[in-house]
Amino acid sequence: MDRLRTLGRRWIGRLCFVCLSSGIFTFELVRGLSTINLRLDLFAIIIIVGTIQAVISAVTFSSVLSLSGLVFIVQLLNPFSGRLTTPLRDSLSWRDAPSSTDASVTVSNDDPVGAIVPVYTDAAILDTSVTSLIASTVPVNVYIVCEPDDAPSITRARTLASRYSSVYCLINEKYTGTKAGAINFAVEETDESTIAVFDADESVHPKFLETALDGLESYDIVQGRTVPRAPGLIEAFAYYESVLLSYVTSRVLNLVTGFKLAASRAVVLHRSAFESVDGYDPEMVTEDYEFAYRCYRNGLSVNEQLRYPSTIEAAHTIDDWWGQRKRWMSGYAQVLHLLVREWLPPRSIRELLCVGICLSSVFGNLLLLSLTAKFVVLVVMGDPVLSMLPLVTIVAITGLVRGIDYANGTVDRIGWEWLLTPLVFPLYGLAATKAITEYAIEGTADWYHVEKGV
Repeated sequence: MDRLRTLGRRWIGRLCFVCLSSGIFTFELVRGLSTINLRLDLFAIIIIVGTIQAVISAVTFSSVLSLSGLVFIVQLLNPFSGRLTTPLRDSLSWRDAPSSTDASVTVSNDDPVGAIVPVYTDAAILDTSVTSLIASTVPVNVYIVCEPDDAPSITRARTLASRYSSVYCLINEKYTGTKAGAINFAVEETDESTIAVFDADESVHPKFLETALDGLESYDIVQGRTVPRAPGLIEAFAYYESVLLSYVTSRVLNLVTGFKLAASRAVVLHRSAFESVDGYDPEMVTEDYEFAYRCYRNGLSVNEQLRYPSTIEAAHTIDDWWGQRKRWMSGYAQVLHLLVREWLPPRSIRELLCVGICLSSVFGNLLLLSLTAKFVVLVVMGDPVLSMLPLVTIVAITGLVRGIDYANGTVDRIGWEWLLTPLVFPLYGLAATKAITEYAIEGTADWYHVEKGV
C-alpha cells in the first residue's frame, strides 16, 4: 500500500509539473500575441497586449544582468577583490544581529588549518582534493571523512593517510548518511581553531587557504569560488550555468542585503563561528543553503574570495545534470518551507530578509519559463533588436568571464559553448518547476549522486 501511495504521488507530481510548466509558458505566449486595435484621431495604433510587458521584461532583464555582470567582472579583475573589504551591509540599518563569534579570535599562518573532506563512493577521485590541499602554502591537516559502508573510499583514504603525515582517515560512525553529518562529526573529532570544508573532487589552489586566513582576520567565514571543469559540452554548460546563476545574478542582491552563501565546499571559517550556529543540518538536502541563512540570521560575516578558485568536476551526462539541479531546487524549496515554518513571524529585519531572499530565489527560478515565453513573443512579433538584447547580454557576459578565467589559468580553453548560454535559463526553469511541484506534493526532497571519475 505504501509503495502504491508513493508511486501515485510521484505520477501526480509529474502531471503537475507538465501542467504547470506548459501552463506558464503557454499563458505568457498567448497573452503576448493577443492584439487590441485602437484608433485615435490622427494615428492608427496597434497596441500589442503583452508585447509591452515583453519589451519591459527584456529591457529590465538585460539591464539588471548587465549591471550584475559588470560588478562580477570588476571583482574578478580586481586583484584584491573579496579581501578585507567592508561589505555594504555594515552601514545598513538592518545589521541588527551581532556576530556570534569571539571578536578576539586571531589567525596565524603557522597554525594548521583543519581541512575536512567528506566522501561517499568517491574513492576514484579522492586524490584530487587531498594532493591539492597538502600543496597549500600554509600548514594543513586533511581529514578524510568516510561512511562505514563505503569500503573503497575507506581503503583509499587509509592509503593516502599512510603516504602523507598530515592526512587522516576518520570513519563517521556517529552521524551517518549525510554530508552534513560527516562534517559535523569531523569538527567534533578535531581541534584546529580554523576549519575548512572541501569536496573530494575539488582541486584547491595552493594559495587559497593563505588568502582565506587573511580574510578571517576581519570576517567569520571566507567563501571561495568553485569552477566546474569543462572538457566537454555538458560540462561546459554546467560551467556557464555556474557563472550566471551562482555568481552573476546574485551580485546586486549581495550588495544591497549583504547576504552571501556560506557553502559546504571551498569554505574556511573559525571553529567558533561554526559552533555558534550548531554546524550543518543533516535533515536538509542542500545543507549549505540552509547553513548560509542561519549564518546570516545570526550576524556572521562572510567574505567572498574570488581569487584562486577551486575547480570541481561537473556533471558528465544530461541525466546527471538534470538530477543534480532538481535535487538542488528541491533543497531550496525545503529551506523556504523551513524558513516560513520556523522564522515567521520574523523577530528582526534580518529574519524577514531571509524569507524574502529565499522566496525570490525559489520562485525567481520558477519564473524563468515565463521570461522565456516573453522573449519568444518578441521574436514572433519581429522586433530583432529587442529580441536579441537579452541573448547578446547573456553571451557577452559569459564570454567575458570565460576570457578572464582563461587568462587566469582557471580554464584551459575559450571554446565555443558560451554561444549556447541562453539555454541555461529555460532549462534551469524546467528543473526548478519539476523540483518545486514534486516537493509540494511529496513533501520530501530527492537525493541524487552524480557519477564522478578521473
